[in-house]
Amino acid sequence: MRKKLQEKMFESSYIFELLISFVVGVGILIFTARLIVDTANLAISFDKVDSMVKILDDAIILAIGAEMIKMLCKHTPETIIEVLAFALARQLIVGHAEPLQNLITVIAIAILFAVRRFLLKNQDMVETPDGFVKAENEVQGE
Repeated sequence: MRKKLQEKMFESSYIFELLISFVVGVGILIFTARLIVDTANLAISFDKVDSMVKILDDAIILAIGAEMIKMLCKHTPETIIEVLAFALARQLIVGHAEPLQNLITVIAIAILFAVRRFLLKNQDMVETPDGFVKAENEVQGE
């Protein structure tokens, strides 16, 4: 009884994550159309540097949203690292931070890339039918 309830709760949370992904996807489509309009308006008036910064900020936020959809649909450490890398890159590119904060952000991005390169092995990780990510040899041994 308890195991069936746990399985139902897990399935419902997975469906809820997919619903959230769908809503975020619709939002991304709407804001992408808005970004296109803003870019066209920027092309008409060449003298607005602040508008260009806003367009870059909006574009990076849309990219983060797209990565977040992947993270919600595919539960792997790789997708989480990609979302974090995009968020840090946004802060570095668009944000106007102090030099020390920029240095810390660059170090954090380097750490994320090092973790992805040396600690994660995509060929070893497999998503099981129940949504968990396990090492390939664990899945074969079951």
